This record gives sequence, C-alpha cells and structure tokens, in this order.
Amino acid sequence: MKNFILAAALVAVASGAFAQQPTAAPPDKAVDFVSRQPMPANPVQVSEKIALGQPIPNNLVLSPIPDTPNFAFAIVNQKRLIIDPKSFVVVRIVE
Repeated sequence: MKNFILAAALVAVASGAFAQQPTAAPPDKAVDFVSRQPMPANPVQVSEKIALGQPIPNNLVLSPIPDTPNFAFAIVNQKRLIIDPKSFVVVRIVE
C-alpha cells in the first residue's frame, strides 16, 4: 500500500498536479520594450485584482514582444504587464 501511495504522489508531482512550474523571468530587453509602450487612449479596465503570479482574464488581447516568444504584454488598469501567453499569468509588472 505504501508503494502505491508513493507512486501516486510521484505521478501527481511529475504531471504538475500540485504546482505549476514558475515561468522564467522576462529578459531585460522585454522589460525595456514594455516600459516604452504608451498608455492607450481607451484603457482596458478589469474588476479583478492585478497581481504578480496571478492570471489576468483570458479574454484580454495580448500583444507580442519582439524576439521574445515566451512572453507577451498587456496594459490593464493603467499597469504595463508582462504575461505568460500560455497561462495568462502576470510574470512582471513594469513600473
């Protein structure tokens, strides 16, 4: 029985059931690019709290960051955000 429980736990960990792998930090060139983007004339506002490590609504349109396919950006609630485009998780808030 112990072996079965241990095997089940190993399978769960290997499959990511307990925790999602954290996304690597965006490169400096991505942060620089996003920091230079102008605030839009019609800003996107959401009622959800925007926080590092938390997803944004997946119906928002993300913009690509040149030469950085693992990251995208969005400007939401007057904040420049670098996003993991696969999970929509905020990986950096650019001040």
